[in-house]
Amino acid sequence: MTLPKPTSRRCGLLLLLMCCLPAFAHNDPGYFHDSSDLPAQSDWMLAFDNNQPLRTFSLPGSHDSGATVGGPIVATQTLSIRQQLEAGVRFLDIRLRATGDSLAIHHSLVFQKLMFGDVLNAVQDFLAGHPGETVLMRVKEEYKAQSGSQPFVQIFHRYFERYRPMIAVPASLDVPLGQVRGKLVLLIDFAGGNDMGIAYSSATLAIQDDYQMKTNWSLYAKWLKVKNHLLAAQQNPRQMHINYLSASGGSFPYFVASGHSDSRTGAPRLLTGLVTLKATRYPDFPRVGCLGALCSIAFEGTNILTKDYLNGHVELTQVGIVVADFPGAGLIQSVIALNLRLAAQGGWQRHARGL
Repeated sequence: MTLPKPTSRRCGLLLLLMCCLPAFAHNDPGYFHDSSDLPAQSDWMLAFDNNQPLRTFSLPGSHDSGATVGGPIVATQTLSIRQQLEAGVRFLDIRLRATGDSLAIHHSLVFQKLMFGDVLNAVQDFLAGHPGETVLMRVKEEYKAQSGSQPFVQIFHRYFERYRPMIAVPASLDVPLGQVRGKLVLLIDFAGGNDMGIAYSSATLAIQDDYQMKTNWSLYAKWLKVKNHLLAAQQNPRQMHINYLSASGGSFPYFVASGHSDSRTGAPRLLTGLVTLKATRYPDFPRVGCLGALCSIAFEGTNILTKDYLNGHVELTQVGIVVADFPGAGLIQSVIALNLRLAAQGGWQRHARGL
């Protein structure tokens, strides 16, 4: 049916106004893109029983933890390793390139002006000051070795021996927390290193790491994979899950994390370009700038969606390792809080009894 001309003009004007909404700052504690320290959560694991299996913990993590340089395409963090640990992060994702007889921190081909020894020293110093904590570290061979370098596993083994006093090598992630307090647990993601840690594989972890984004409009599909994996972890507590909130490719890492129009912590959200009278399109994305019942749909980042989902679903008590680009204090705290819920309900004791 053709609308009368006055009605048609009014609808067209309304849609034009919706597309020209002012850009409001969006500052959410799930996302942080500054270099100042986050609120300290240095000793949060002290609250938990020594007998609790490591597998049953929900752990805040950072993706490509050492990637702070290279611009918006490459950088995934703004905080140093020390700052991340002090803020409560307990899983580090470390990517290593063989360079001569050393290992350098890389994100793809981009050197991050950091060596593996720098990372290990930061972890060692943190654990010395906070002996009640434990840190998990995925170690992965990244990019092709520099010409003339020694074999990767041979170089890695030398680091392992040098830092052996702070490294625990448990048989599995069922290890009680008390046995790994003050220690680093390695998750080995390269060939030939399984005698130095736990294998990072589908045999030991249920992994969601769909990191390819074709365009910004792939963000909702990524979020659904994150959300489904959160639920899967709750439903299968006998296996530790790892859930990457991060993605890139057709989108910048900061956009996936925040939904923002640029990388700033308080930048405006980017609009999807869709307006709706109903909640059928992208129902978990926010509605903004509403004129009556007609609203614009804005993008929302996985960090913020995850934080809000964890805070809003009090039945969740265990989601495994949640790994993010640019995690903010709110996201970190929302993951830590799940451990308090689990402990209050005696959840890990039930799991230990096979219930």
